[in-house]
Amino acid sequence: MAVDYFPKHLVFNILFKLPVRSVVRFRCVCRSWCALFSDPNFIYKNLLSCSDSTTNSQILVKYDDYRFEYLAFSFLCNDTFDMSPPQEIPYPHDIMEKCSFVDIVGSCCNGVICLRDGYFFGYLLGLWDDVYNYESNIVLWNPTTSETKILPQSNLSHPPSESFSLEIVEFGFDSTTCDYKVLRIFEYLTHDNQCDYLAEIYSLRDDTWRKLDVSLNSWELPSYKFENGDSEYNYDHRAHTGANGTFHWCAKERDHSRDLIVSFDLSNEVIKTTALPDAFSSRYFWRTILCLNEHVVLSLSTNRHVELWVLLEYGVEESWTKLFTVAHPEYLEMALPLGFSRKGELFFSSWSQHLLVWNPPEETISPVPVEGAVHTSNHLQAVPYMESHTSLKGCNKLEDEQNSGDAAQC
Repeated sequence: MAVDYFPKHLVFNILFKLPVRSVVRFRCVCRSWCALFSDPNFIYKNLLSCSDSTTNSQILVKYDDYRFEYLAFSFLCNDTFDMSPPQEIPYPHDIMEKCSFVDIVGSCCNGVICLRDGYFFGYLLGLWDDVYNYESNIVLWNPTTSETKILPQSNLSHPPSESFSLEIVEFGFDSTTCDYKVLRIFEYLTHDNQCDYLAEIYSLRDDTWRKLDVSLNSWELPSYKFENGDSEYNYDHRAHTGANGTFHWCAKERDHSRDLIVSFDLSNEVIKTTALPDAFSSRYFWRTILCLNEHVVLSLSTNRHVELWVLLEYGVEESWTKLFTVAHPEYLEMALPLGFSRKGELFFSSWSQHLLVWNPPEETISPVPVEGAVHTSNHLQAVPYMESHTSLKGCNKLEDEQNSGDAAQC
């Protein structure tokens, strides 16, 4: 006997196992599927279904602490949001004394964290001749083993330009070669005063930098504040890594006709672009790219709320789908998203020195107590972390400095 009916819960469970990109293509099958695939809760649960196991996962929080001379970090429990005792960030002290900030670059990869230092403009005035060296210090760090490695300076030739500046730094794991890599993109002015870019990539396995042979001429990074009509918009230039080893950042077409998401695949070193809908160009003054598993999530911020949109398929502008709107608590002027935990909670930092966590299913946002003084939101970061004994190979200046300090205390 033929069966022409399936219970709704069975159909739901089957469709729930579809790849997320199929959600875009199968919306046209029937009205009920279109309604289901347009439901933010369905999409959100589907995004989470492909996540790695959350066993032993934590959140690593980086912040200022008044008990330390330099930056501190703590581990945040995924379930209770209890903070571990603070520890000092293992970054070279001679660099920390000069730089404006130290950032966590991208996501944690197999237990390895990437740190880089940077400078505000005022600091650069007295260091302009050495700006390239100062802006390119990068440290790999395994918090589980306390092993660190300072990346070597690149010896690649760069264009002779006074405006040569480091714009993008990204860290990720290339699963095809089992190698950890760092991408850097520099911006400079050509002889005819046009903006151009140079990219180079570091391989931990080879311990060397090489120039990246990709075309970077079809787009340009927007200025930190880009004026559009009577409004002004901010862009977060920090790139972000998906679980599939793809980097993403905001950009614009050369003629400024459209805003884009630029994607760089770490394995095949191919760049793709996806246009943003025209509606994204108004009403919002801050844009930040996040990643939930391997999917791009774009946050659009106002002083009252944040909208979260997910890109379901690269290159398909119509696949942008709204997930949630997060209203800012009344006691905050504004909150900027930091990233998702492996369980799907979204962390925020606020201008008023708060760390916040938002629970999508319950649509609640709560403060997380952080010890110490968080001076600005630039100093506060939170990334998912899982313990690992990944080796960074070899000893270097930072390890020597730490060993000398330990010996002095004995």
